[in-house]
Amino acid sequence: MATAKPSAVRPSIRDVRPNPGSPHTPSNRHISSTSSSPFPSYWRTEEDPIIIELDPRYLRAGFQGDSAPQCTIRFTPQNSRRVGDYRVYLPGYRRRKEDVRVKSKEYELWRNDLQDVDLGLLEDKLERAVREAYNKHLLVDAGVARVILVLPSLVPHPVLDTILTLLFQRWQISSVTLLPGPTMAVAAAGLRSGLVVDIGWEETIVHAIYEFREICVKRCTRGLKSLVFKMWDFLEDVRKKQDQSLREELVLDFDFVEEFIERAGKCHALFPHHGQGLVEQTEAVTLSEDKGESVSTLMIDWPTHSSARMIGIPKSKLQQICSESFFGSRDQDHLDDHEQPVDQLLYNTLLAVSSDVRSSCISRIIFTGEGSSISNLPEHVFSHVNTTIDKYGWTPVRGKHFNTTRNRVGELAHNRSVPVDARHHAIPTSSESKIDIDLHKRKKEDTKPTPSLRQIDSLGTWAGASLVASLKSKSFVEIERERYLSHGIAGANRNIEQYRMSQQAKPVKAGERTSWTLAGWG
Repeated sequence: MATAKPSAVRPSIRDVRPNPGSPHTPSNRHISSTSSSPFPSYWRTEEDPIIIELDPRYLRAGFQGDSAPQCTIRFTPQNSRRVGDYRVYLPGYRRRKEDVRVKSKEYELWRNDLQDVDLGLLEDKLERAVREAYNKHLLVDAGVARVILVLPSLVPHPVLDTILTLLFQRWQISSVTLLPGPTMAVAAAGLRSGLVVDIGWEETIVHAIYEFREICVKRCTRGLKSLVFKMWDFLEDVRKKQDQSLREELVLDFDFVEEFIERAGKCHALFPHHGQGLVEQTEAVTLSEDKGESVSTLMIDWPTHSSARMIGIPKSKLQQICSESFFGSRDQDHLDDHEQPVDQLLYNTLLAVSSDVRSSCISRIIFTGEGSSISNLPEHVFSHVNTTIDKYGWTPVRGKHFNTTRNRVGELAHNRSVPVDARHHAIPTSSESKIDIDLHKRKKEDTKPTPSLRQIDSLGTWAGASLVASLKSKSFVEIERERYLSHGIAGANRNIEQYRMSQQAKPVKAGERTSWTLAGWG
């Protein structure tokens, strides 16, 4: 019987086996723990839901259990161009000068005013963004998995109907769960109660959350959109003051204005550092003089059609524009409800809730939204709110007569106070006095400090939704595919079949809930 011999072309496995003394991977190695993978999405099952956060400016998508989304897709004209349209990358391409108020509509998926919003175009943009998220970033098939949709607190019903119809008709999604963004921001901060200040694109909204329930909501129209419009007008004036040859080369469009606000906000140019001492100011001036820079001027790289030019912009004017955008001008005493400054909106929200909710939320304030990235903005908001609290307290009554009466009551209380008797300061020797001293000490220890305004950092809205989804928590709003396709958005307001059966079985009591609703979006 012949034995097999290794050939020169294909040696045997025994010959190519590495030396036991050299570094090698053990043959009996077995990885049984899934914690060695860097992302939980590597071992996710098909039943795990996909978390999608939807905003008028962007879409974020990822898997449950992750600390950050897998992708962030912004709604821009570049993402909406046709296939094969590469005019932007041509050498002779130049940006057209357009009014930022008209151009900004191409960067929004929807607006609160739906008068000139094309719902068909909205559906096409959203479908393209969702397909890009699944095919390029998530790399999974939509299949029949659930979708957890994180939405703002205010979404128009036609927009919500278009979003749900797209998800149910284009993909075989079994159900869609709706989660409120402000509550998820509180959960991402590790809290149950808090005050969420959402400085968004179109408006600023203040939510009072108590035990994961939305107690009070107030909003105003002061957001990044108004800041972009005012900043564009200011930069247009700066551009017109340049030379004729340079004026035509400077590019001024929506992308540049938004990028300028983002960069200037990061370097403390829009809001100065509040409460900066004399030593810090002197050091900042000395450092700027050593570098040859002016303290009152901000030098930026203004893009041109070919390169960029250094242009100086006064910081005082930038700070004035930002202060007027978020806090209003000083000569405006009687503003409408939708034009309230951010600090007054925060104060009115705390004033509208009860005392126990106020004590829980006043020291747990969370700033979210795109405007929260502006440096020193929360400090200025807290400074204005503290000034209002010191002046008026927690009472909505205003007027000169009220201030006079309050001062008179304070004087009467001060005059009626009994003078301190020196005998009470003597050291007592009886056992009863010792008990009183112990009780007095315990009372001092049990006395809680007065709550003050304090900012809490949060991981974000999407991270909070990922945490809640990983805990398998049930949402109040869960829309099933069959019911929605049968009745549309009306099926989310009332379950017709169960409602009829309950009506036939027994009469419904007043205030008894017999169907599921859209909760805050209804």
